[in-house]
Amino acid sequence: MAMQSQYFVSGSILRHIFSMAHTSMLALVAMVLVDALDLFFLSLLGDVEIIAGLGFAWPIIFFTLAVSLGISTAMTALVSRTEGLGDRERAKIYATHILVFGLVLSGVMTVVLWLSAPWMLDMFGAVGKARDVGVTYVQIVILCLPVLVLSMSSGALLRAIGAKQRAMWSKMIGAAVNAILDPIFIFGFDWGVEGAAWATVMSRIAIMAVAFYGVRNVHHMLGRFDATLFRKDIRDIARVTVPVGLAKIGPPIASAFIMSSMAKFGPDAVAAMAIIERIGPFVFVGYMALPQAIGPIIGQNFAAAKAERVRSIWHNVWGLVVVYAAIVCTALFLFQGQIAALFSATDQTAAYLSIFCSFTAPFYVFLGLQFSSHTFFNVTGRPNLAMIFDLAKELLGVIPLVWLGSYYMGAPGVLAGQAAGIVLFGTITAVVSYRLACGRWSAEAYNLSRST
Repeated sequence: MAMQSQYFVSGSILRHIFSMAHTSMLALVAMVLVDALDLFFLSLLGDVEIIAGLGFAWPIIFFTLAVSLGISTAMTALVSRTEGLGDRERAKIYATHILVFGLVLSGVMTVVLWLSAPWMLDMFGAVGKARDVGVTYVQIVILCLPVLVLSMSSGALLRAIGAKQRAMWSKMIGAAVNAILDPIFIFGFDWGVEGAAWATVMSRIAIMAVAFYGVRNVHHMLGRFDATLFRKDIRDIARVTVPVGLAKIGPPIASAFIMSSMAKFGPDAVAAMAIIERIGPFVFVGYMALPQAIGPIIGQNFAAAKAERVRSIWHNVWGLVVVYAAIVCTALFLFQGQIAALFSATDQTAAYLSIFCSFTAPFYVFLGLQFSSHTFFNVTGRPNLAMIFDLAKELLGVIPLVWLGSYYMGAPGVLAGQAAGIVLFGTITAVVSYRLACGRWSAEAYNLSRST
């Protein structure tokens, strides 16, 4: 059944946030849990070089996710704002044009990244078996980048109109496919790392099939393609996609720098960082779900000039971020030993994991504030601010502080430097977005007219 227009401009703000967040969170939990299962199953092979290889591959995979996120953010921003103005037909045309734009861009990127993967891993400092594992994994997974873009954009479109359940189920079905195929491909077919990569590909195809079916056949949210209007819409799409995409270049660059810094201290340090980069998204999945939840809500209320409701959203967000951090960090501290055992970590790897679970994880509360702030910037017509703060965090915060930390403290200093960069720019970003959200504004100030 098709969702009504302007779904979020009335009713309880907190109820809307919880309703959207719990579906986003369940879907993301399923996805990041499968990512962790990939690592778990491969760790059973008993080779630390395999885990290190996945660690080196992660910055490239993260970059593809960042590009997909940029396109899906454009979908959320443009469709939710148009929905807020009550123009469903224009929202459908935006949806079609964004999907076409994403498929063309991702097709070109697939070729470029596939060819450059060996060179990029060389630049990250990968050598030997770890390099071979990383290249193999990247070159298989990268083949489904257009599928990833289509699936993420379709999911964003469903959330933008309030169809949160189908967006959730698409990811949960994909996660189930991955979880089933992982052990079959890795152990049953004896494909090893290649099996994990192909399971990921099949998972993304399943997500795309379910989400796109909902967009096209259930909610009928695809409009006609208009070549003339498409040329105009490219500018609107690019205003969001380019800044978000550029902003998300920072994290994989920082991740690559962190991995290369850890590589100086041996495969145990790289393995520890690879595990942290898998369990981090899992335990802090709420910080990824919350921005997905509030994006359509802010977008519709902003376009409808509901200033008090936008401020109320922001007050609720701050409280939810802090409460969530307290719960997660307590659990990490209490179960750090079990986490190390789950991934068959060596004593040295377990020691690095303990630093994360005991000392640096609590500072990720500032990451939650930054993620939500970026969503506010993107959907209210200020994607350039999100880009500036994200790049500044990685290039002016994380990277130099990681370098300093590794120089003076070794591998533990890498973790400390990363946390310090998150705190510094998370605080600045949160303060700026809060002041903007609680200041005087109007939809007209951001050129959001009913002719959009």
